[in-house]
Amino acid sequence: MGETPLRVSLITPTYNERPNISLLAEEVFAAVEPYPEIDLELIVVDDNSPDGTGEEAERLGDRYPVQVVHRPGKLGLGSAVMEGFRRSDRDCLGVIDADLSHDPSVLPGLILGLREHDVALGSRYNPESRVERWPWYRKLISQAGVLAARQLTGVQDPLSGYFFLHRRVLHGVTLTSPGYKILLEILVKGTWSTFIEVPYVFRNRQYSTSKLNLKEYYLFSKQLLVFSLTRSKEKTSGS
Repeated sequence: MGETPLRVSLITPTYNERPNISLLAEEVFAAVEPYPEIDLELIVVDDNSPDGTGEEAERLGDRYPVQVVHRPGKLGLGSAVMEGFRRSDRDCLGVIDADLSHDPSVLPGLILGLREHDVALGSRYNPESRVERWPWYRKLISQAGVLAARQLTGVQDPLSGYFFLHRRVLHGVTLTSPGYKILLEILVKGTWSTFIEVPYVFRNRQYSTSKLNLKEYYLFSKQLLVFSLTRSKEKTSGS
């Protein structure tokens, strides 16, 4: 007899991703189809997209195991991820962007990595990884943020938006991140000991534009400062 299949909920927050959402579903389920040991559902959390992303996602239910959460407005990526986690009744949870920047071909490696590890994440900073057409200013900002966040976590790409974990990692944790770097909060607050980082190609988005803006960068900077101060206090009290 084989191992019990890993039951996984893959969360994708959406806002104006109508041209991408069906392509994403096709790639995701094609990637895991050869793996009977993976039982995956896709949870689309849509923030009332004016372009009809939510309605397009509903139509995917005819072909794939997809559930759609319709929210009343643009409430933020972090809260969308948390809502997706709440809607899932499965042990394994994952997050992927809907804009096709996260290559679904590495999904089996990430998900099966949970057989041995608490957390599995797609890394942009592995020697085998590659980022397509990354503007120099975004690369600089990302590298600066990653360097600071590594000191808190010991993970090469602690700001990845492409990751999986066991639900037990979140036991007793209240997530509050409103912005796009929710993995950092999970790594800082969660209960985990082992992780795997899988290299992948961070693809150039096809039909949408970046949702990052000055507000998101401000929220991340504030988050990083709070976590750093918290860790400093913990070290001081523990010494």
